Amino acid sequence: MTKPTFYYFSSTHWDREWYESFQGFRLRLVDMMNDLIEVMENQPDFATFHLDGQTIMLEDFLEIEPAQKGRLTRLIQEGRIVIGPWYVMPDEFLLSGESLIRNLLTGRKICREWGADPWRYGYVCDIFGHIAQMPQLFNGVNIPFAVLGRGLNEHDVPAHFRWSSPDGSECITFKLPDENAYASFLVVIMEAENSRLSPDETKRRIQTFIDKEMERSPIPVCLLMDCMDHTSIRRNTVNVLEMIRELYPEAEVKHVNLEQMGKQLEGYADQMPIKMGELNEPGKQPGSNYLITHTLSSRYPLKKANDECQVLLEKWVEPMAALSELRGYSVQKTYVDLAYKYLMQNHPHDSICGCSIDQVHQDMQYRFDQVKEISKHVISTILCKGLLRNHEEGSGHTRVLTLWNPLPFPRRGTVTVDIDFDQPYPTHYQEPFGYEVKNSFTIHDSHGREIPYGLCRMKKNFIVTGLGTETKATRAADRHTVSLEVDVPAMGTAAYTIVPSKKSSRYLDRLSRSEREAENDYIKLTVNDNGTVAVYDKRCGVRYDNLLSYLDDGEIGDGWFHASPADDRLIGSRGSECFIETVENGPARAVFQITHFIRIPKSLERHPHGLKRSEEHVTLTIRSTIGLSKGAAHVDVETEIDNQARDHRLRLVIPTDVPSPTFFANQPFAFVERPTGIRTETQDWKECEVPEKQMGGIVGKRRTDGTGLAFVSAFGLHECAAPDDNRGTLHVTMYRSFGRTYRTNGEEGGQLAGKLSFKYALAVLDASTSYADLTRLQEGLQVDMHAVFARAADDHVPAQPVSYFEISNSDICVSVIKRPDNGNEGELIVRCFNLSERPSSARFTSFKRIAKVTAVNLLEEPAGEVLHDSNGFDVRLGPWKIQTFRLTFGNFQ
Repeated sequence: MTKPTFYYFSSTHWDREWYESFQGFRLRLVDMMNDLIEVMENQPDFATFHLDGQTIMLEDFLEIEPAQKGRLTRLIQEGRIVIGPWYVMPDEFLLSGESLIRNLLTGRKICREWGADPWRYGYVCDIFGHIAQMPQLFNGVNIPFAVLGRGLNEHDVPAHFRWSSPDGSECITFKLPDENAYASFLVVIMEAENSRLSPDETKRRIQTFIDKEMERSPIPVCLLMDCMDHTSIRRNTVNVLEMIRELYPEAEVKHVNLEQMGKQLEGYADQMPIKMGELNEPGKQPGSNYLITHTLSSRYPLKKANDECQVLLEKWVEPMAALSELRGYSVQKTYVDLAYKYLMQNHPHDSICGCSIDQVHQDMQYRFDQVKEISKHVISTILCKGLLRNHEEGSGHTRVLTLWNPLPFPRRGTVTVDIDFDQPYPTHYQEPFGYEVKNSFTIHDSHGREIPYGLCRMKKNFIVTGLGTETKATRAADRHTVSLEVDVPAMGTAAYTIVPSKKSSRYLDRLSRSEREAENDYIKLTVNDNGTVAVYDKRCGVRYDNLLSYLDDGEIGDGWFHASPADDRLIGSRGSECFIETVENGPARAVFQITHFIRIPKSLERHPHGLKRSEEHVTLTIRSTIGLSKGAAHVDVETEIDNQARDHRLRLVIPTDVPSPTFFANQPFAFVERPTGIRTETQDWKECEVPEKQMGGIVGKRRTDGTGLAFVSAFGLHECAAPDDNRGTLHVTMYRSFGRTYRTNGEEGGQLAGKLSFKYALAVLDASTSYADLTRLQEGLQVDMHAVFARAADDHVPAQPVSYFEISNSDICVSVIKRPDNGNEGELIVRCFNLSERPSSARFTSFKRIAKVTAVNLLEEPAGEVLHDSNGFDVRLGPWKIQTFRLTFGNFQ
């Protein structure tokens, strides 16, 4: 027999903030790190300590103990303290793919600053489930190995297996034991010490554990996990190692960087089973292997703020900074890096998951605010001093509306913009007998064609700051809000002129020609008497009815888990009072407003004999605007909920009437397909399967002919369900109100009292609708086109539309366009990904002459040149492949 190898893993698991604030846990961190340095310096036989896979611990420690840097540096450079690969240990299901990549790149950069190579293990020991594309992301930063616990059970895989992404990328992965996970071996030692067992009895306990652990895999490699939340280095580790060597003299016992185990396991790869895709299995056996699903719906405002910040950085700041630099105006990259630092400090799993104490989540809001403030001012600077620095301004009454589209695909659709007119405006009209005076103006595209618009509302004597791009003066204006159909090229601009009209500038065409109905070329929208809506797909002849009702039930859970009391009441909105209004009806857009008044229990009551929802009720007011725009194959919705109740969960109900036994949802760089309903055989597991699953904001169902319906959220909604009912229903968790937080007597933050806002769409699908189409729809919801106004001479001729970068329509999307990490001028990084199970190709075009295109990995290291011409290149990707390209431009000045 091959002699076994035992790897002893010394580490700590450090939750940066959780049941204490960051500052509270940092006091412990400083003590732990100082103890670590002392022990390792005084015990040269203590070979290796792994610093939990995250480098932010180094930053947090040095802020308090800067004098310790030299001692710590020596231990790291000697390889005795292993650091990286992450900046923080994140959640996977709640973040964008670019956030995960940035996290790994930042961790790597910090490792290099300490003179060390980053750890080549994808260490995700405590994350609440895993996305399908994580092995591909790890491979992209030269990580071939992984350690994980949650999301799998021992009956799913042996201790060693190969985890594969949909594209075929693999990591050799160690599955932590179901019982006690990353603390599994430490618990054995601690129990022996706490019980004051004799050395012989301690050895028997150790032998029992190791023999059992060896049974988990036929491969003679065993990993012994000495790790626990917020623990210090174990001073008697060398003695424990000697016990193991005495017990197993035939074995090789190693206390080394765990990469050595990974390299040894490469020789056994052919003997390992392959597990593909996302890992979201609930925990079966007793122990600490809970999956913990409902963090997806905890503290909705945090999720929303995070999504908004990610979009600001990925879709606005990064591409606009790159474009501006290519056009001659550079913004310091450190602004972007600093914004990302603030954002990533909110990404540890106990932070972004919303399962910590209130103080933690209050601290997070400050960081989100800093990201938004930095982004806002960087974008403003780029527009005013970079991309718009030659924008002309005149003295006439003509206005130029310039629309900016930062996305790399053209957008034709309806926009709603505020036009602020100087007082007095030279032309106006009024309905007979002067009931209301309106400015009379027409809007024209760059070819001089008049664009019909709908007047949504007016505000007279409205105080605004500046009517031009750089003017900061405050003045009174007459604001007219209008909706019009526009056509803006990919990552570019289109200009429209607004000119005074001596004629009455009213447009009598309407999208809604009857009460509670609106119609365009693709959809007929109907508002039902009970406040639900029906959407008729005119292309496919399919009607989706009774959409957008609500279900409310009780909540006795916390940031980790949803749980309803046994004595519960499920309340639906379809029997509640509702109020229906038409608030906009023009040639380009119609909007209905539906207000639901739902009477629900005020709170949870605790009685001597148990829990129940209170008999006292409050009104839950839900106000939604349902819009249909010209040329749209979707209905857009904005909802505001005034939450005055406590201890409850609210879900959106979308009956699709699609009989498919599966549903689809998105996650970073992929879509996954899951069965509807739940597996009833899990009813006696430690953690039974729940209907709720992760989504990145998109969930839907399709028939075999490709028709179907999808829900697409802009921000904050990450929990969906597809109960196996006869209506093919989808549920989307809007929010959960709860008062329990770990190790407290209860707090108010999780109750989410007050107003909550949501933005989403319902999209009808036909056979041609791809996952990439839904992703582009989501990006369009997230990224409003930026409107800039300037005065112009009355004979002004608007500029022709300009496109700077474009990816052609295909299954391939772009996740980011940015400057390279090395700061080289005249270069651009473009990351593309294929959202299809088949090979796909697309054309990427550039406004600037391309000298060279290089395929690179996620570290932006070259992997080979790509054929190109002066203005573009063809992107060819295999199924579900993520590929990054470096573009080098000629004649950069």
